[in-house]
Amino acid sequence: LQTKMLADRIFLIKLYNFGASSPGLFRQALSEFQAAQGNKLIIDVRGNPGGLLDAAVETASWFLPAGKIVVQEVKGESDQGRIYRSRGYNNAPPGLRLVILVDQGTASAAEIFAGALAEHGLATLVGEKTFGIGSVQELIPLQDDAALKLTIARWLTPKGVSLSDNGLTPQIEVTLTEADRKADRDRQLQKAIEIL
Repeated sequence: LQTKMLADRIFLIKLYNFGASSPGLFRQALSEFQAAQGNKLIIDVRGNPGGLLDAAVETASWFLPAGKIVVQEVKGESDQGRIYRSRGYNNAPPGLRLVILVDQGTASAAEIFAGALAEHGLATLVGEKTFGIGSVQELIPLQDDAALKLTIARWLTPKGVSLSDNGLTPQIEVTLTEADRKADRDRQLQKAIEIL
């Protein structure tokens, strides 16, 4: 995790993954943001491959009231599924303005986090369509040191959109070109700053 204060008191939090230590690190970063007494926040999950579901739910809980759906796990067409809900820390500053940066490398738990905040109207997604990993897999050991990886469920956003089918499409699409990369020009970040 990395934090930085940008111009116009815009605070940036870069999340590299959703590991076991991520919720604690994120809480510290959020404390830094609150200490700066601003209300403009950019969370960058570009290139974030995801990680632990619980870390995504925990992190989303800092923004969502208790009971709001973060993600749904569905095993089949007739399955009611399991719903993972916000723990309700809901500790964001009043009047928070939030942009989440996403790209093709944003996957799994990072998509769950971004999708939940966007669908509940708390964040604007900026960047490129996400990777689209929305499956729950189980490893079944076989003979001769072999194993079978079996998809047993799908992740759905709070509004029931399958992450596996489409990934997330940002409200504001900004593609980085090869020329942008060579010039070290981050037009996605610039757009987020412009929005805020």
